[in-house]
Amino acid sequence: MAFRALTRLTRARGWSQNSGGARWNSALRDDVELLSTKVVDDIAVVRLLSPEGSFPWGTRIFEHRINPLLIGQVNRALDAAERCGAQGLLVIGDGRFFCNGMDLQYISANVSQSTQIQEDAEKLMARILTLGMPTIAAVNGHITAGGAMLGLAFDKRLMPNDTKSLFFVPGIDIGLVYSAGMTELMKAKMPLTMWNDTLCMGKRYHPEELKEHGVVDATPPVAELLSAAMELAKGLKAKAKDAKTRETMHGIKNNLYKEAAATLGRQVQDMGFASGTFDATGRPRK
Repeated sequence: MAFRALTRLTRARGWSQNSGGARWNSALRDDVELLSTKVVDDIAVVRLLSPEGSFPWGTRIFEHRINPLLIGQVNRALDAAERCGAQGLLVIGDGRFFCNGMDLQYISANVSQSTQIQEDAEKLMARILTLGMPTIAAVNGHITAGGAMLGLAFDKRLMPNDTKSLFFVPGIDIGLVYSAGMTELMKAKMPLTMWNDTLCMGKRYHPEELKEHGVVDATPPVAELLSAAMELAKGLKAKAKDAKTRETMHGIKNNLYKEAAATLGRQVQDMGFASGTFDATGRPRK
């Protein structure tokens, strides 16, 4: 399978606004593409785009926050990767953020949808966690809260050593109790020595610290991030060489991450979005 662009697979649905705030409207369409997908050397490469501007509810698009738009487009990219028999998945972002967590501004404007958004986000994490091919996150920028968990769902992570990028989970500072599934995911992918500092204390980690803990596999310069991630992905292609191998990979991951896979998207809890202590931008309220 030579280079092949998978075009127009990631169209966003539209939105509308009314007196009750931003509302998801599946009847409308919009041309905002949050990501691009192509296959290079049998590796599905998904790039999170960073157009300027904000969504109608206020969230800056380039933060790559988790909302129904992003969830839908990433799932369609995964569908495309599986249909074409890709032998690996590589996700990289543009700009300062890999993923800045759940879209708290969207959720605040649509509190009645918060549980459904949480469920959909967790199902996406579970899908990546157990995907039947090697998965690589080329973490170009900040990776926080739900975005940190999304990144942890991948098999391998690379994070540049020459940027100011941070990894942290600020639930304690914004009044959110992470769900059982999210907690199991973090426990599965971080060493025990990080659990308390990360979840209870909201500690912020730099790339080299994450590498020391084994959370990040490599810390190349940002200019070499994509090429380093591609080399890693190509070296693992044999682990998804055919349908049987991909099925085996999926089964192994299901057992390896049994507790997380069994709870993500299935035991969804109210994290406290309605009473969270965050401001309109999702930062801790002062």
